[in-house]
Amino acid sequence: MSEEEFLEALSGVDAQLSSHSSWEQIKRVASDHPWSLAETPLSPGQQCVLAFWRIFSRDEQGQSTAPMPGQGTSQDILQSLSDFQEDFESSVLINTDLDLDSIRELFQALAPN
Repeated sequence: MSEEEFLEALSGVDAQLSSHSSWEQIKRVASDHPWSLAETPLSPGQQCVLAFWRIFSRDEQGQSTAPMPGQGTSQDILQSLSDFQEDFESSVLINTDLDLDSIRELFQALAPN
């Protein structure tokens, strides 16, 4: 999967989650702490999908199992993103009060220096 295809996949999940007002709040927090993938700046939505996908895809040792480009096939990445979207939507975005202070701390900690 190329970087461009990967970014499109992240944007696709962002678009699916954008119907939730909670997702929009999370993206506003992320926009204060922008990231790049290699040399390409990420949109707040891409940044949120990438961060939470990697966090939600953890094994027993705490390592992310989310396949990045070059680590898995396009199909593996798309399936993992789809699974993440479903899990994140049902467990976080629906009927959950967000702790925006903790989310802000997360993005501050992960922001490049």
